[in-house]
This record gives sequence, C-alpha cells and structure tokens, in this order.
Amino acid sequence: MIAAIKTSYSATELAAMRLPGLPSTRENLQRLADRNGWARRERSGRGGGYEYVPPSDVMTAIKIRLAEDSAQTLPVASTQSQQLPLIETEAQALTADARRGVLQSLELMMKRSGYPMKKAATVLLDMARIGTANPQLVAMLKMARDQRGRPSRDGLPSVRSILRFVEYNRDGMLAPRHREADMVVPAWAPFFLGHYQRPEKPTVEHAYRSFLPDWQQAQPSASVPSIWQVRRFLKKCGNVTREVGRLGERELKTLRPFIRRGFEHLLPSDIYSADGHTFDAEVQHPLHGRPFRPEITTVVDIATRRAVGWSVGLAESALAVLDALRDACLRAGIPAVFYVDNGSGYKNQMMLDAATGLMARLGIEMVNSLPYNSQARGVIERLHQTIWVQAAKKVSAGYIGHDMDREAKLATFKLSRRALNQAGAATAMPLLSWPDFVRLCEEQVAAYNARPHRSLAKIVDPGTGRRRHMTPDEAWAKHLAAGFEAHQVTDDAARPLFRPQMLRTVRRGEIEMLGNRYFSRSLEEFHGEQLRIGYDIHDPQTVWVYDADGRFLCTAELDANKRDYMPKSLLQRAREKRAAGRERRLEARLDEVRAELNGTPALEHVNTISIPGFMNLNREQLAQRARRLDATEVVPVNDTVAHEIPPSDIPDWSVPETPAARWAEWQRLEGMSIEQISSERAKKWRHTYQATAEFRTYQRQSA
Repeated sequence: MIAAIKTSYSATELAAMRLPGLPSTRENLQRLADRNGWARRERSGRGGGYEYVPPSDVMTAIKIRLAEDSAQTLPVASTQSQQLPLIETEAQALTADARRGVLQSLELMMKRSGYPMKKAATVLLDMARIGTANPQLVAMLKMARDQRGRPSRDGLPSVRSILRFVEYNRDGMLAPRHREADMVVPAWAPFFLGHYQRPEKPTVEHAYRSFLPDWQQAQPSASVPSIWQVRRFLKKCGNVTREVGRLGERELKTLRPFIRRGFEHLLPSDIYSADGHTFDAEVQHPLHGRPFRPEITTVVDIATRRAVGWSVGLAESALAVLDALRDACLRAGIPAVFYVDNGSGYKNQMMLDAATGLMARLGIEMVNSLPYNSQARGVIERLHQTIWVQAAKKVSAGYIGHDMDREAKLATFKLSRRALNQAGAATAMPLLSWPDFVRLCEEQVAAYNARPHRSLAKIVDPGTGRRRHMTPDEAWAKHLAAGFEAHQVTDDAARPLFRPQMLRTVRRGEIEMLGNRYFSRSLEEFHGEQLRIGYDIHDPQTVWVYDADGRFLCTAELDANKRDYMPKSLLQRAREKRAAGRERRLEARLDEVRAELNGTPALEHVNTISIPGFMNLNREQLAQRARRLDATEVVPVNDTVAHEIPPSDIPDWSVPETPAARWAEWQRLEGMSIEQISSERAKKWRHTYQATAEFRTYQRQSA
C-alpha cells in the first residue's frame, strides 16, 4: 500500500522513518523539534498528544523515503525477453493450431512424395496458390502466417516461414509472441502515487500538478514524465491497487474477493440475525403527533430466511432489541446463536452480563461481526431493502429516501410542517398515523414471508405447475414436516424470562435503579446485600427481586415508603395562587402590548379622562378621588350581594377561641373559594392553620 503524504507527523512516526540528520528515538526527536521551534498541533483521535509540522527540507526527505518504500512494494512485471512460452490469447491459440496442421500436411507430403522438407514446403505453397490444395489447408496456411512480418499479396507464408515452424515446434513454442506492454515501474511512479492515492481522490491533472514541483525538487537531474506517460502507467495498474489510498478499507472490501457462506446444513432457529433500520419515511409520533422516522429492529432466521420477529421503537436501543428478540422467541423459538453487529443495542450489560444478562438466562450465544463488516451480515442487510425500503415507498406522503428527487423531498417536508403549524399535532396530517404504520409493518412482514426467496431451493408450484423458489414460510414448514421442533416457551414463562435484570444493593429496604426508588419491608434483613432485580420495560411501578441463585424473594413497589411532605390540599391551593398570579401578570403584559399597538398615550399626559355615558374627570378631580380613597376604604356593594356574604367574611373576623370551633371554622372556609372570602385575615389563617399540630390531630380523627 502506498503511504499517503501528510502535513503533520507524530514524533514516533518521524523516528520510525530514520531520516538522515534526524534522531531515531522519540525522546530525542521531541527535544530536537522543540529546540528548533517546529510548529505543532494537537493530535486528533485515540491517544491524543501532539503532531509536528516538519520544515520543508524534512518534508522533502519524507517524500523521498515514502517513494523508496513504495517502490519496494510494487512488483516489477516481466519484460518481453522474460515472457513465458504460454498461450495467453485466443489468436495465439488459433495460430498455434494452424501451424500444427501445416506441419502435419508437410510431413504427409514428405512421406508420399519423398521430397526433402524445403521441396515439400514449396510444393504445398504452389498447390495453395494455383487452387489445387484442400481449402482447409489454404485456410491453415493463412492462419499460420505471422502477422508481424511483411504482408504478402496472397496472405500465404513464405517457404522460410514454414521451415521456422519446424524449429518452433522442436522448441515447443508454436504460438507467436504477443507484444506486451512494458510493465517496468518507472522511478517516478511511486512518488506520483503518493500524490494520487489520497482520500481526497484528486484527478490525474490535479495530482500531476502537485507531483511535478516535488519530483523536481527531490530528483533535479531526473527526467520529468509527461501527463500522458502518467495516464498510461495508471492504466497498467490493477483496478483495486489503483484505488488503494483513495478508498478506505471498508470501501475497498466492495472491490475485493469475498467468501460466500452456505446455509444448507442449518436448521431453523440455529442462527438468528438482527439489525436496526431507520424507516425511510416520516410518520406521526405516537405521543405528540409530530413527524419523525421510527427505528425498526428485525430478526431473521438464517436457515429459512424467515422474518421471525420485529419491533418498532422511537429510537434504536437495547429495549427495542429486547422486544424484537422476545417477539422472535415467542413466534418461532429460542435460537442457538444470535448473530449481530457491535452496536450498543447488543453489546451491553443487559444482554451480556454473566449473571443477569439475557443471553445467559436464555442460553443463547451472541456472535458479533467484525467492525465495519456489514457484508458478513448480508442476509439482514438485504432484508431491509426488501421489506422496509419498499414499505416506505408505499407511503404516499412522508417518503424521504436517498433515491427520491430532492425537490419532491423538500415539497413533502414543507407540506407536513405546514399542516403541523396550521392545524396542530392533534388534527389530521398528511402523514401516516402510528396505528396505520404498525399495521403496515405487519402486512409487509407477512408478505415477505409468503413471497418466493431466490436463495432457497426450487419447488414445483402446486397452483401453476411451474418451478419456483420456496417461500420462507414453506421452508420453515418443510423442516417442521421433517420432524424439527423449535425450543418454544409459553407466554407465562416468557414474562419473567424476558424481564431484564440488574444487580442492585439493598439499603434499608430500598432499591435504587433507573432513576426510581423501590421499597419493600420484606427486604429489611437483606440490608447491604446485592440482589438481582427484574423489571418490566413497559411498567415502572413494580420490580421483582431475586437472590443470587435466582429464587424469587418479593416484589418492590415504586415509592412505597414515600409520604407527602405537605397535605395535597395545601399544595393545590399554592399552585392555584401561583397560577392566578401568573395569569394577572400575563394579562398586564397583554394590556401593555395592546396599548402599544393602538398607540394609547400614557396616563400622566392625559388632562381629561372621558368614559362615554358615565363620567368626565380632569386631573384635579382624579387627584381628589385618589386622596379620598386613601383616607377611607370604600367597598361598593348593593344589598343583594351584601346579604349573600357569609358572616365570617366581615372585615372584623377573628379566630375562634376553642379548638373545636377553629376546626369547624377551617372546614367552613375550606369549602369556599378565594373570591368568596373578603377578609384577608381569614384567608391567611386558613393557610397557616394547616401547619399546626391541632389541625393534624383533627385531620387524623376525621380520616
């Protein structure tokens, strides 16, 4: 592989190159770089540290060293003088067969006529020219002629050429030599590839322009190749070798040979493979109705290609994988091997822990593919295209796949957002609803399992009488008819079996997990011990506690030992009071906004306040009224309202003297709203009385 030229190198890399004039150890090279003031920058990626930007003379030495190392890795092809006597082309093979036929005719002519070899060759050519020879012999003579020689008018070889055929046959080289391209690697080729084989994928022109000054600086006395020489050299390189450095290892895998895996010997449920796929269309979120792309986790059986389980989640997570595996085990059976990638949804404590992991409790062996090696899981990768990509294309509104026209994708996006902004999430949108999406998933999986799969064996269709591939359902049924029995679990047994478990320490009867606190008095004697806690991903109210051997101990309830810090009625009134204050402040802000919009002048600039049909006041009259209000509090109420106000609402209200009277007065005030109580003293007492021991005593007696 040709090493790409970088702009910065670590001290370890520079020391390993052993450049002339530079130290060969990392410590000495760091001291040299710091002493000479080399520029440096932080190294990105794993490990951190610094990388140095070498000066121009060091960079020239680096380029020469990389070119020399690359030249040693490039194989030198054999020249024409080293060409092996092998038949390489169809034309060479036909010419060799024609010469062999001519020599057989020559030998037969010598036996019948007794002529020497040269005389017999002359007679054969004369017979061919005058038309007395067999047409097949004439065709062989024309085919046997070496096309590299001087052309003849009749297309026949000369006598000397026929005699050479005898020598070629004696040496075992009847086929003519094929002119091969000169495969000797020029001295400038490795240096140029250092500029061409870069991840930026420069064009030949761009790489050639950057290569020329560096080559002339490194080899001032060497000849400079033309761009046409460079292009001819690139054509001689292999298609894969030419892309090394321009493509990463993952992309190069798509060009290199691979191994096909056979599955004929597998039984159903031997190997399940699973993977997540983000749906290529937007649907309505089940909680708030906004557009989003759900995550679908699918489980497929390798032996029959049958989709045995699936789950839809709001995002790819371990819980979505758990639900998909649960669905597969209940529908088809527990697998022996679970073949997945290295995602966090599979490689986590909930799946792999030796004591509480789902794989250990189910007896499943999880096998992870190599990183960035999705080709090894081609079955599940192809299933995404067959089921979910095609399902997304059936959604009339919301499809945003990569192959969709960009203008149409933008129009769909704007349509869904416009409907959301105008009507809100609660009304109908031009997107698929969540129940309809789940129903579509069920239909697509059923249709896939009932459709012929080209990797399965062929059978005769009982309906049409034609041969076709089996469907996944038929392949599964065939194994069942042959006596196969899957490892099934009942629904009752599956509930505790598929509950994830965690190891948690008991503290004074409490268990803290997943941000919640659970309590049970049965855990009192287990203080300080670590127990296995099972939980339901759909119900956070209860957890199940097991000992180290898996024996069930008890259930713990969410916040079972929690009591209200204050009575709920007090908190509710405080919330109402706070909400009323916020409402008043918002109304004041709204009045201010409306006043600014309508241009109402400030009060201090108004000389006369006029209310049509009611009053006209100037500034002096308004000030007199304000002074009277300060002197006397006036409550304008009519007789009809006055007799409806309870006696306790009179401004001279006082606190009752006896405990029973105070409890009765609080109950009466509790049944009234804030607006019905006009005495501020009564309002304040109703709140403060609840914090007394007397109130709590009466409250317990009445409970």
